[in-house]
Amino acid sequence: MQNITKCPWCRTEFIDPSFSNCTNCGGTIEHQKSSGDAGPKPAPAPRELPKKFVKRIKYTGNVMTIIGMVFTIPLFPTVIFPIIGIFLWKKGIKEANDELIPLQHGTVVAGEVSEIIHDTSKRINNQSPYIVYFLFTIGGNKYSGSVGNIFTRRELLKQPGEKVWVVYMPENPELSSLWPPLV
Repeated sequence: MQNITKCPWCRTEFIDPSFSNCTNCGGTIEHQKSSGDAGPKPAPAPRELPKKFVKRIKYTGNVMTIIGMVFTIPLFPTVIFPIIGIFLWKKGIKEANDELIPLQHGTVVAGEVSEIIHDTSKRINNQSPYIVYFLFTIGGNKYSGSVGNIFTRRELLKQPGEKVWVVYMPENPELSSLWPPLV
């Protein structure tokens, strides 16, 4: 049976890859199988993120940004829709930056997946996403974070209790993400 590995950066699928970087975007894919450990430690900051990943997080995979653009650009002659659109667009970009900034500039610490829930309050293309919650400790203080919008459980390779790498901003540890990102 062939194993399919999906690049966490651009979502390209590979059958039993023998390489460590995605041939489509250049992102790392060497440790995507669940094995209980966190995998290779991320490089020191600043880290270069694949352009396709940044584009997906900010625009093509960001529902708030897409709705904001739709309300702003084609409906510009009206008054109320562009105001709503600009608000949604800005909110989408802020949420994207909250994920991207720690990935690019964050400090690395070991963490652990604490819980995975199926968020049935949202539905996109008739599917509800999963949210992964994680814990990490800095200077004796415990922090938690979450990563959402994971739509297929079989693609979610980490399980509660498994080790992960967390990248966080030292001035605001609540601003954190997982490395590498979950598909």
